[in-house]
Amino acid sequence: MKNIKFYIETIGCQMNVNDSDKMAEILSKRGCFRTEDMSQADIVIVNTCSVRFSAEHKAYSLLGRLKEQKDVNPNLIIGVAGCMAQYAAKEIKTRCKFVDFVLGARDIDLFCETISKYVPDNKEINQNRNENSEVFRYITIMRGCSNFCSYCIVPYVRGPEVSIDYNEILKEVKKACDDGIKEIILLGQNVNSYNYNGVNFTQLLQKISEIDKVKRIRFMTNHPKDLSDELIDEIVTNTKICRHIHLPLQSGSNNILKAMNRKYTYEQYKTLYEKIKNKIPDINITSDIIIGFPGETDKDFQDTFNASRQLQFGGLFIFKYSPRPKTLAAKLKNTVSLETIKERHSLLLEDSNIISKKINEKYIDKTIEVLVERVNNNVAEARNSQNIKVFFDTKENLKGKTVNVKITKVLPNSMSGILQ
Repeated sequence: MKNIKFYIETIGCQMNVNDSDKMAEILSKRGCFRTEDMSQADIVIVNTCSVRFSAEHKAYSLLGRLKEQKDVNPNLIIGVAGCMAQYAAKEIKTRCKFVDFVLGARDIDLFCETISKYVPDNKEINQNRNENSEVFRYITIMRGCSNFCSYCIVPYVRGPEVSIDYNEILKEVKKACDDGIKEIILLGQNVNSYNYNGVNFTQLLQKISEIDKVKRIRFMTNHPKDLSDELIDEIVTNTKICRHIHLPLQSGSNNILKAMNRKYTYEQYKTLYEKIKNKIPDINITSDIIIGFPGETDKDFQDTFNASRQLQFGGLFIFKYSPRPKTLAAKLKNTVSLETIKERHSLLLEDSNIISKKINEKYIDKTIEVLVERVNNNVAEARNSQNIKVFFDTKENLKGKTVNVKITKVLPNSMSGILQ
């Protein structure tokens, strides 16, 4: 079978994006071609997430559409991978008998063996891994999590925290650079606790920085209880590390933080935040907030609202709490109504956007350096070191180029300007 087309739908976090990239690479090496049109695919893989209920609902909705597609084309191969496939494999196989294989997040390394049952390893077919050049690439440095935040399902579906051999990481970084990648994004549920044979996260960053072709380094996600002074000092002196840290707060209420098992108080978080800001003045700190955790009172929410105003995040990702199976929080009585959650979410989002836009206003009339990620219809989408999207008009194909842009307009989550 020649010209096999595959489509991968990635649901959820960046960890899933990296796993999808690995599956795509394996399929490409077997001579398959990626398509962005699911209806034209011979193989469809749904890479699932289970951090929030909405992600699971999206997965089942997509599988419903795929059943109709398979009714028309019985030869269509359908696979389900990721976190939801890890803990709900039996349910998926029962509800969706048309699915050909289910591969959990912990078994993602078995994808090559699994897909070989459906796609022969044809060495004569052109390998097209780099048919679409990339600008940045996600690289996983650790899998699983051992923090057991009371609302989070990750430790149950991805298992305990395991750091990947730094030699393998360096090989992957070098390969990415040889493929033309300009920016490396390191991934882990808690990158700050990376440690392989005595090499910690800061030392890993130093090793990666020594690779000449690496131009930019980003990483996520950080945990406030583990982010070290050593890492902060490394960011200060290492010009390859981007000036952006994603540092989830989750709540400004100490009562809620304790119930979440976050292992820090708001005061401890604030001290860390201020230390980072003082040592790295141009840093952009973004964060996560969960609204409607069981037991969240009006005062708890007000503490979170006040924390957002006090800290002035460059960007805030606000999530509505949803109970996840096996987690401790799922056993708590959900005392916050959906109506209240929506109201609190709206209030915090509106205020956060005002703060973010005000922070971005300091860039007006300034010329900044950006890395161009894509160009569509003569409009370039780029990103600065602070992880803020920047748009500008151009008739040139500047993808992968570092250019200077004078900022003329700002929004809460992006800016636009004129190419210099």
